[in-house]
Amino acid sequence: MRTLLLTIIFTTGIFVANSQTSVTDAFSKSYTYETNQEYTKAIATLTAVYDATSYTINLRLGWLNYLAGEYTKSQNYYKKAIELEPNSIEARMGYVSPTSAMQNWDDVVKTYSSILTLDPNNSTVNYRMAYIHFVRKEFEKAAAYAEKVVKLYPFDYDANYLLGQIEVSQGKIKEAKTHLNRALEYNPSSTEVKSLLEKI
Repeated sequence: MRTLLLTIIFTTGIFVANSQTSVTDAFSKSYTYETNQEYTKAIATLTAVYDATSYTINLRLGWLNYLAGEYTKSQNYYKKAIELEPNSIEARMGYVSPTSAMQNWDDVVKTYSSILTLDPNNSTVNYRMAYIHFVRKEFEKAAAYAEKVVKLYPFDYDANYLLGQIEVSQGKIKEAKTHLNRALEYNPSSTEVKSLLEKI
């Protein structure tokens, strides 16, 4: 009985080790295929070892399907990854890629909002939310997000330039000049900032 038990444990250990090796090898091959832009082969390599309970495989397949232009499939894999790791910001950021490509901006905003619930000071997401609302001419909302980024990164070029644009649209010329001049201090050769300053 003892010999049988040891045999089962030993055999199981070998199986698990071999399975992990197969998965690791599949990831390695998928990176090589991705580098060569052979996305279909990269996807097939991981699909061969697919495990619905694996966060990393779902995350990777989400990315590869996005690169392959399979946006709906990409979304589905990212959704599975989020289900497996509900607090994952990287999976949500990944989900935004195919969703943006499909121009489903309401879903993008919804996803970004869920990220900010987990990480309120995420500068990338706050900036992108500011930009989306700016394009939509929702200037008050845009300003709130942009101001948060500027408070965290006072000398950031993109955030100051965007906030300056928003404030110009709001008629807040004095405030706009402050942020635009700071952006110009960061990049003195910026023609876009100089042009906007000249106009106001």
